[in-house]
Formats: sequence, C-alpha cells, structure tokens
Amino acid sequence: MKNLKICTAIRDKDFEDEIIKIIQNSGWTHSNVNMDDVVNEHRSANLLFIVEDNYSQILNLIEFHNSCALNFIPTIVLSKPESKCKEWVKGVRCPEKYFHCGLMNFRMIAVQTIETMSALSDAYNSILLNKYRNVIVSAFKKSALDFRAFLNEILGMTLDILYAERGSIMLLNERNNLVVEAATKKPIIGLEIPPCNENVAWTVVNTAKPVFVENIENDTRFKKSGSGYAKDYFMSIPIFLNKKIAGVFNLSDKMVSLLFDNSDYEKANELLAVLEPYLYINKLANYIRSLKNQ
Repeated sequence: MKNLKICTAIRDKDFEDEIIKIIQNSGWTHSNVNMDDVVNEHRSANLLFIVEDNYSQILNLIEFHNSCALNFIPTIVLSKPESKCKEWVKGVRCPEKYFHCGLMNFRMIAVQTIETMSALSDAYNSILLNKYRNVIVSAFKKSALDFRAFLNEILGMTLDILYAERGSIMLLNERNNLVVEAATKKPIIGLEIPPCNENVAWTVVNTAKPVFVENIENDTRFKKSGSGYAKDYFMSIPIFLNKKIAGVFNLSDKMVSLLFDNSDYEKANELLAVLEPYLYINKLANYIRSLKNQ
C-alpha cells in the first residue's frame, strides 16, 4: 500500500496542499496529474487519481482508458454541491472505478477512501490474472488437439492486456529452428526460420534478452523484414521453459503510446509465467510423439 502514487488535480491550491500533506503523512507518493500517468504509468505502477470535477478533460481521458474492461484506474472525483458530476459518474461504463465525494467532506475521509479504492484496484487486478488463467485452461481443453488454435486464442487476449495490435509467438522446434506458432498475421503461421544473426527473434534467442526497437529502418542491428511493420517499433522478448530459452514473443503496433517499455516487458513476463506450464505440456507431447515414431 505504501508504494502507492497519488496524482491530484484540484483548483483550490490551499485545499490541494492540505490533501497533499495528508498523502505524504500517510507514506504515499504525490504527483500532479499528467498525461503519461493516465496513458502509460497506470499499467506498471500503483496509481490513484484525485480529480476535481471541473477538470473535465482529465476525467474524460481517464474514462477513455477506464472504459477498457482490462483497466482499473482508481479515481476519486471531488465536486461542489451544485455539481452535476454525480450523474457523470453514474453514466460511465464501470462506475465502480470512481468514488464521488463532496470537496469539503473529503478531508475527513481521505485516508480511508484512498485505502479502499487502492484495495479495490488490487482485487480487480487479481481477478484479471485469474481470468487469464481460466481462459488459458478453457482454451487448452477446447483446443487440446490443435495447439496453434490454443496459442492464437491466448495471443489475442495477451495483446489486449498489453495494448498491442499485432504480435506472434515463435517456438524452437526439434531442428532448433524458430516456428511461428501463433500470429495476428495468419499467413505467417507455420513459417520456419533457421538461425540468422540479422533477425530480431534470433537475436533474442541468442542473447536470452529482450529487444526493444524504436525504428527498424534506422536500427543497424537488423534488416527490415519483408513482412512489414505498420509503425516500425516493436518489442521481442524471450520465452523460457525450465529457465531455458524456448522461443520468442513479439509485440508491435502499440495502441496507447509511442514505444514499448520495461513496464510492458514486466507485464508480458507475468502473463508468460501463467502460460509456461501449457507450453511445457505441449513440448512433452511432441517428445512422446517423436519417440513413438522412432
């Protein structure tokens, strides 16, 4: 709870200073609201917003991201008695992500409200991860005989969580080549790629480290592939099984900001950890089939 960062936007500076003092005395970090907090940082940090209702642009930006079912940006909306903001809160897609409070009453319940909204956000994030696990289990049972169908279903949900429009999952096969097992670009599924030092995915395999590319045209490490990148920036990260490199997860065309960053990498690893046992089951199944064919 103490690693919570609280962002405020209150017009009455004396009142805001009073709230900031309460925040800091409780051991939390304070910041003024900025766009990057709303668009990006909420994905990797514990954030909570306290916004006066007349900052409509800030609230609309928060709601734009909160309207996504996968987001939970806890927001306390402060208003004066004559405000119509209570109707705004009731009308949003997920009103539980907001707490409406009178401006003058807030100082008396600030700490309790902040703690409650933060706990609600933590609970929601746990539910999301459990939902991801359940989707994996369900898809694995449904597609037990078609592992690529399973991976493509999971890829779609993973990209939604990571705000990426395109992506692929590549796994090493028995010939030690990378094979595209799942992809948003369907024609490349099944494509087998032998070792190549100028290939992004093979750089990830050889180094067992993620690769962040800002502009593939200007990056001297790699050749521009014929498949094309809509926005020329992407992230490729290693997939591990039993701490050994087993493949590569590629993400491109991020929807909410210019570049992929370490917060995307951390979230992707959290999701891959959930997926790992199912990848390992498939690897064992392939090994058993190879023994039977000998």
